[in-house]
Amino acid sequence: MESSGESFYWYDLETTGIDPRRDRVVQFAGLRTDTDLEPIEEPFVTYVRLAPEILPSVEATLITGITPAIAEQGESEWQALSEINERFSVADTCVTGFNNIRFDDEFMRFGLYRNLLDPYGREWRDGNSRWDLIDVVRASGALRPDGLEWPLRDGIPVFSLEQMARANKLQHENAHDAMSDVEATLALARAIKSSQPELYAYALTLRKKATIGKLMLPLGEQVCVHVSGIYPNRRFCLAPIVSVALHPTINNRVIAVDLAGDIDFICESSVEEIRSAVFGPPERGGHETTRPGLVAVAFNQCPFIAPISVVREADADRLNIDLAQLQRSREILAKCPDLAERISAVYADEERDPSGDAEYALYDGFISDADRRSSDHLQRALRNGNAWISGKFSDPRLATLAERLKARVRPDEMDPKERQAYVEFVRHRLMGDDNKLNAFMDELRGWGSDDDLGVRDHKIVEALINHGEKLRAQFLGDISDG
Repeated sequence: MESSGESFYWYDLETTGIDPRRDRVVQFAGLRTDTDLEPIEEPFVTYVRLAPEILPSVEATLITGITPAIAEQGESEWQALSEINERFSVADTCVTGFNNIRFDDEFMRFGLYRNLLDPYGREWRDGNSRWDLIDVVRASGALRPDGLEWPLRDGIPVFSLEQMARANKLQHENAHDAMSDVEATLALARAIKSSQPELYAYALTLRKKATIGKLMLPLGEQVCVHVSGIYPNRRFCLAPIVSVALHPTINNRVIAVDLAGDIDFICESSVEEIRSAVFGPPERGGHETTRPGLVAVAFNQCPFIAPISVVREADADRLNIDLAQLQRSREILAKCPDLAERISAVYADEERDPSGDAEYALYDGFISDADRRSSDHLQRALRNGNAWISGKFSDPRLATLAERLKARVRPDEMDPKERQAYVEFVRHRLMGDDNKLNAFMDELRGWGSDDDLGVRDHKIVEALINHGEKLRAQFLGDISDG
């Protein structure tokens, strides 16, 4: 596809669960608009077929209504992701949605990686970028609320797409249908652009890492407001922060302190005490602990950061921000001995779960240029309908992914050894974690015996039971349940 100027591509996913490593996309919807938010292409909607080793979350399926049988009407994961990535990769495209950076984009990255497609290129190449409306909505509610209705639950603001659409009478006929969510997101973006054009325009500048860098660097120089879902809704998801340390292992990321939090603990505690409070369980010794006000700000995730000057006097009262106290807290931090070194040390030993399987190992290292060329060569062959190319990869992750990709997109070209290896892989997944398929079926029987379920939900549970029985017959029929 050729670029016809700068555009937005609004999209939404429905998935089998919330883990981008282990769960899968079952529906995609996207729509391209110009910068005035007017459509310039026909919408693209597709279901995505599930691989046999994937057992969907029952709760997620009850929400979306998309059973494996419905998803089967769509495209293979490789075909769907190839088409989606082509749309995303049109020059000067900003890909955006509602909570997409922390959720949908992660599913896209893992899916592209799993199918030997470039997981990052569409985010930056050819003038492309990504954005996320959710923090723009939160920032508007916190800083410039005029022009929109803001739903409350027990007096606390709610920023969900469904609630915002309902409160502002925006079209959202079928929540948790991907295209309906795209249309509601676009309608909400238009409403903010119309009611608060300056805030909307400013938020768009945050797509550039340099914009964030000017606010957060040099360290400690400027007090800012940070709007994010990591802060509670009762605070309008906003915190006054100041940067105190560079992240020791991740470029374009700084560690900041919430100036409304416990400054004394950060100044007076050891590295070990702070690390335990940041990364340890929320409850220790039977007592709930308060997490210290430290946050990692990632420049490449479009965080909503603005100078503290955007907080007007009336806003400060409503947000319960004491500007004089913030200045005192900043001065205390400036006097803390070795603050940057200690906070950097806290994050230097940040624990990370081992990836395990190759499909989960996206963030275990970048792919080499040579392996990327081999992957691209294979992708061209697949798109052109040519025979499978058994490329050589120096990265063992990609060699494993290639074996599984061949089984999913070119099963007729597998030899008996490859076919048996894939069957064993699926069996291992279905029987893993103390026999995942058995647990899945037991859970479904529990749902099926629930008299409070409506007719729709009973049909969904029945469809999932049929799916599980089909998998058992196909892959585990000769294996004892005992």
